[in-house]
Amino acid sequence: MPPRATADGVFASRRDMLKLAAFLGVSLMAPAARAAVAAADPWPAATRALIAEVAETIIPATDTGGAKAAGVPAFVEMMISDWFDPAERANFMDGMAAFAEGAAARYGRPFAGLDDAQKNGWFGEQLAAAEAAMAAPAPAGGRARTPFAALMKRLTVYGYYTSELGASVELRLDMVPNEYVPDAPFKPGDRADSFILYSLSPFSAY
Repeated sequence: MPPRATADGVFASRRDMLKLAAFLGVSLMAPAARAAVAAADPWPAATRALIAEVAETIIPATDTGGAKAAGVPAFVEMMISDWFDPAERANFMDGMAAFAEGAAARYGRPFAGLDDAQKNGWFGEQLAAAEAAMAAPAPAGGRARTPFAALMKRLTVYGYYTSELGASVELRLDMVPNEYVPDAPFKPGDRADSFILYSLSPFSAY
């Protein structure tokens, strides 16, 4: 049986995340040395507010709950603190600081205090720049780290669709589909199948 999420959609422990990875057939652990990385101190309230608002900008509440309701902000904090190695964590935190500073400089208020249009505009601009940078040729002697906006999109989508809300409320979870039906009937209001076993790619911090 797959591991169960808590009521707010957040997996209760690192052990539950390991069970999830094994159940999905993916690897969330990168180098073995990562197991020795200690969890960082809890994030300050301002950092948590920023992450919550960015995640909700990416997957807002509609007729189903958004990223906040699915517990994505806590998932992001856990991934950064417990799973990213020191270089990956530094890349994320530096990018987050630049993202926050840029929003404050543009609008005169913290990102969490912006209206929806401003949040969407700023995040969309940063994501477009991130995707353009990732599409550029890799620097000589290595590869560039993934920018903050792209990492937040990956983390938010991964966290949301491995939560109970994302996998079985917004989408219809069918853990063992019986057959492939190429012309299955679909009517307005039907939920798409999540096919969580097959659709998730291994998460990458690069």
